[in-house]
Amino acid sequence: MAELIVMVCLLATPEKCREYRVADKQYTDVVSCIRTGGENSDAWQRANDKYFVIGWRCAKGADVPEAPKS
Repeated sequence: MAELIVMVCLLATPEKCREYRVADKQYTDVVSCIRTGGENSDAWQRANDKYFVIGWRCAKGADVPEAPKS
């Protein structure tokens, strides 16, 4: 399973950025993740307005925490 990983920063403290795993977005392979990763990271940002996404990637077995909920 591949997962969507987003690099996000807090709006209040933009110098504090971190990678998180978007828990509700898992894919059968990395290619399917890459195809929809941009729109899914945008959707996550709209739902979590305390953060802004500065990048995203797809990975298998990434050791990153689950993304926070605003």
